[in-house]
Amino acid sequence: MLEFVFGAFVVADFVLLVAWITTSAGASDPARRSWALFLFAGLLLFFAFAQRNPLLFGGAIGGVAATSAFVWWAARRNRRGDKQVRSVGYELGLPYEEEPASGELGDLASALTSAGTRNSVQRVLAGRWRGNDVTVFDYSFELDTPRADTVERNFTCALVAIPLESEPVTITTETFLTRVAAKVGYRDIQLGDADFDRVFNVRSKDPAAALNLVGPAVRSWLGERGLGLNFLIGRGAILCMAPEGTASRAQLLELVTTLRGLVTGTGGTEVTPEPDLDRRALKPTIAVVDPHKAVAARRTAVGVAIVILVPLALVASAYVLLYVACATGSGCL
Repeated sequence: MLEFVFGAFVVADFVLLVAWITTSAGASDPARRSWALFLFAGLLLFFAFAQRNPLLFGGAIGGVAATSAFVWWAARRNRRGDKQVRSVGYELGLPYEEEPASGELGDLASALTSAGTRNSVQRVLAGRWRGNDVTVFDYSFELDTPRADTVERNFTCALVAIPLESEPVTITTETFLTRVAAKVGYRDIQLGDADFDRVFNVRSKDPAAALNLVGPAVRSWLGERGLGLNFLIGRGAILCMAPEGTASRAQLLELVTTLRGLVTGTGGTEVTPEPDLDRRALKPTIAVVDPHKAVAARRTAVGVAIVILVPLALVASAYVLLYVACATGSGCL
């Protein structure tokens, strides 16, 4: 009994350590690869039965229990995030969507970052805000590091529509890597403003459009309000991207709508507050299925199935190999 408890305790601690590391790394869905932990528990269960070892059997049970708890905790964490975004959307008068209907948002965001794989757009708020068509959403992508592991980057983004279908211009803060790239020939567009060019990295396939869009007023405003943020202007929109947790959704909306006025030359004259609405009338009138709860249940069910099926598959494979060995005369136990 003591060996069983010790095994369960050790493996459960291992699973919790993996969960803590994954969450600390900034994963938007830390339990996404929980199948690997269930698979590990299934292998422990197989060897526990094969060797009749209570230590391994306790480890398998502890692994299943801790992984299931991790999956449910991650689902509750995601539900809290959804609830917060729904609350912000309610205050701003913007309807909430779990995921966008098209891939356009992801295309614009990936054009701005130009990095990573497995791009994801979720928690979308879209509608009319102060006379503009706006969208606010969460964006993430993954980067492969030299150590052969994966790091996730998460951002909060705000987009406002503009009547300009030009080639996109990206404006990001200069970093050590962009300065090194400039030294080896990947130089960005120079706008003739030494202070601005030193702080910001401007890129576009159409340098003339960049020079036209990023005029003195835009450069001055970016110098005051745009440090640490990424912007894209073109393809019918202005997109502002901030690292997760550095700016609120309302702040990002203020930024992109102000920048819209500077880029289009309206100076904000087109942005007129809408009359106050009865927010009670905006509340949903039908029950909404919680997708994260369904995902947690499905992942746990799949994980338990893995734990059960892995030992069975290994036993079946061993039996088939022994049967073939006996039948061919190559050896038989």
